Amino acid sequence: MAKKATQEDKFFTKLGVPLASLKGAQDAIEANRFTGNVICLVGDAGIGKTHIVRQIAARRKPVKPFEWRGKLWEDEVPCVVWYLAHMQSEDTGVPYPTRAKRNEQLKECELFMRIAAESKNGLGEQARAHAERIAKEVLNNGSALDEGTYEFLLERNLADLPEEGIVFLDEWNRADKSVIKAFFTLLEDREMHGKKVVPDGCQIVAAMNPSDGAYSVNEAEKDHAFRRRLAFVAVTVNPGVWLEYAQDKKKGNFHPHVVDYMKASPDSLYDIKLRDAGKAFPCPATWEKVSHLLKCTDRINENVLGEGVRLSISGHIGEAMGLNFDSFLRDRESIINPSDVIDDYKPKSHIRRKVQKMVEQNRNDVLNKLCEGLSVTLLTSKPEPKQLAPKLALFMGDLQSDMAISLVVHKFNAAAEDVTGGDAYINALSKAMYTQPAYKTLFKQIAEAMKEARKEMGEDASSAI
Repeated sequence: MAKKATQEDKFFTKLGVPLASLKGAQDAIEANRFTGNVICLVGDAGIGKTHIVRQIAARRKPVKPFEWRGKLWEDEVPCVVWYLAHMQSEDTGVPYPTRAKRNEQLKECELFMRIAAESKNGLGEQARAHAERIAKEVLNNGSALDEGTYEFLLERNLADLPEEGIVFLDEWNRADKSVIKAFFTLLEDREMHGKKVVPDGCQIVAAMNPSDGAYSVNEAEKDHAFRRRLAFVAVTVNPGVWLEYAQDKKKGNFHPHVVDYMKASPDSLYDIKLRDAGKAFPCPATWEKVSHLLKCTDRINENVLGEGVRLSISGHIGEAMGLNFDSFLRDRESIINPSDVIDDYKPKSHIRRKVQKMVEQNRNDVLNKLCEGLSVTLLTSKPEPKQLAPKLALFMGDLQSDMAISLVVHKFNAAAEDVTGGDAYINALSKAMYTQPAYKTLFKQIAEAMKEARKEMGEDASSAI
């Protein structure tokens, strides 16, 4: 069994920064709207860093309405995204000679052109060649002969920013070092090459990938001068929090097929192994594309099970995950929603008959995913333990004992690690469950399994329950 990564192995621990959900990252950005401080989101590719910044801009009302680039901004503010990894040093400003230096060079050029015209020997050719070199230098904005003799002509996207909005510096530590140097003064002074670029009403936000070997990065965060100018917030994806966002009609509003699939299979949200293998992989960004595709398919009454739709989905999330999702669409009856267990698991309910049938057919693949989804959903929504206990105990009693034990010992505890107050909720739920006869029969087996698990982790086995 592969060793579980310790806290010391985590990129956010090495960087010494807090870990937040996407919701927490949004709150941190909003808290610094008027401070001038620059929040830098650190997280894996595809988890939605860029998307949440665009979301904030889309729902942020300006202090007062303004016009920019032919539009009146009243209910939202612009989000200007600069992908630093795609930029060259020239993109941050084109150097050109100052007027005084240019005039000096043009006078020199004119002088040598006169010498060339009046000379009839080799000196004339040399003078003409020298004049041409000067002319090309002026026209092509060549390198400065003396420091301070050149200014910078900023591009339109740098010079024409709105009076209010968000300037998002994405892929910060994947940029060329010359580009990062150009943006250095932007972080505190809002200047570039000595010119004020970012208006006071614009908030600057940055983002970057972890320097953990999985990405080609320049490790700019090792420079203490940059660390001083950025407030780093590590961002991770919690399936439960993501589902909450995906079902919010004002925020995520993902297609129901994607939401239901993720409830039943939360581990499908982000596949690190496929990512590191260099293959197409599922992540929040690609699931958003799948959701958009399905919505468009519904709009034009296209068959969601058609070959074109299947191939398009697999192209976004990878062939293996695409096949799983296609199977889900074709056999939704075999997928059980964790919310149904929480809300409707009763002695004669349809959902219970469904589970019992799965147990009889040894569909452990489906049941295992149901248990994973159930643990995430429980720790996210935290239903009242006393009301949940009879339904959850009945459900666990219907499962094979090893799967019921795994649900309590491993899945509940794993889900609790990523949720604030998760351990306290599990303790409260355990007390409520112990009053249920169906649970009491499993209690001794669960206690023994907990002791073994703690012993493997090197903890005090006496604290198992």
